Amino acid sequence: MFVAVVIAKIAEKILRLFRRGATTLPGRIALFFKKDVLEKMSENVKIIMVTGTNGKTTSARIIEEGLKKSGKSYFMNRSGANLITGITTAFIVNSDIFGRCRKDFALLECDENALKKVSLYLKADILLVTNIFRDQLDRYGEVSSTLAAIKTGAENMPRCRLVLNADDPLTYSLSRLSNTYYTYGINKSIQMGGRGDADYCLFCGNQYKYAYKTYSHLGSFRCDKCGYKRENPIFSVEEIMETQADYSSVFANLNGRNALLKINLGGIYNIYNSIGAAAVLSVAGCGVSVIENALSGFGGAFGRMENFGKTRMLLVKNPAGFTQTMNYIYPLEIKNLIFVLNDKDADGRDVSWIWDAEIKLSEKVQNVYTFGIRSGDMALRLKYEGYFPRIIESYEQFYALTDEENTVIIPTYTAMMALRPYLAQKYKKDEFWK
Repeated sequence: MFVAVVIAKIAEKILRLFRRGATTLPGRIALFFKKDVLEKMSENVKIIMVTGTNGKTTSARIIEEGLKKSGKSYFMNRSGANLITGITTAFIVNSDIFGRCRKDFALLECDENALKKVSLYLKADILLVTNIFRDQLDRYGEVSSTLAAIKTGAENMPRCRLVLNADDPLTYSLSRLSNTYYTYGINKSIQMGGRGDADYCLFCGNQYKYAYKTYSHLGSFRCDKCGYKRENPIFSVEEIMETQADYSSVFANLNGRNALLKINLGGIYNIYNSIGAAAVLSVAGCGVSVIENALSGFGGAFGRMENFGKTRMLLVKNPAGFTQTMNYIYPLEIKNLIFVLNDKDADGRDVSWIWDAEIKLSEKVQNVYTFGIRSGDMALRLKYEGYFPRIIESYEQFYALTDEENTVIIPTYTAMMALRPYLAQKYKKDEFWK
């Protein structure tokens, strides 16, 4: 244990000296020397995990804001390195040379597929499952595979309290496990569109009926054949009072306590992220005032609705998220709209998902561009919707466009990671791993 931790810590110091993120290699080194190093380091640590297809990073950062405001001693894998190597690295950084963690709480974003492995060594106190959508078919497969991985992770942690999105028939099915669970959702029809990834009942195969939908397959579902249906969530958004580009105001019921919440982010999907994070904070023992301050004080996670001067960056990675990003930007005044599509391993080699997103631009968009490894594919996709983008040929051209006001960048993951450092340095923002 001592050897594993010390060598990993030395690697972390060297990497940081050379201004590298040091987000996964120290963990890989520690795991090489001691496979169960996580199990040892996590003893006596209260663990909050966040998993799901969309909204993991944003939800975790909101929870972090609540832990900070309540004075909790905590750490998190802030860089978004959410495989077992990244999670191990986060523990290495926050433990002494004997592997004893110096914090009371660990807040961990965890990849959906990685959860079944991580859960063999870490026993979370609370697990938030945000949603399940089709994502990177070459890596995750269909939604049934993702659900099976999360289910295995939850079964490996039977004492873990689950916080589940009641509006998602896939996520909510985990309520049938032996774990104690809490639910959250939106008690209001919004009809934001998007193709559903779960139209048929998990338990009998009958097609769901909906009293209303929010977006994609989220909403008030029921199966008339076997009786599986959405329950009324105990943490719920009852009314959406106002939605703007940079904030929303909602009236919520937090397990019997009413609250008017200002969410310091725009977009319906961030209302889901916020009410899910509020549920976790409440289950963790935080009061309503802490939750209110966390939601109003949170400033956004790196690359996810992040502002750099007059330029806004919005990460996309699957059809559901892409569709809702298009809904979010529709009313905005945009001079330059830049789609940046890559197909590296972290993005998914298969880019066919862009054809399943609903793309509609308003007349408020002046110029449309594509950039990245698969810029031609993105340009073709836009052409089929009646738009004629220009392909950016160089980083110099891209950077020149970002100097102009009202620019919106919509990148995939590796594109965001490649482009963000320039903007972060220019606008004096923290590096992603900070």
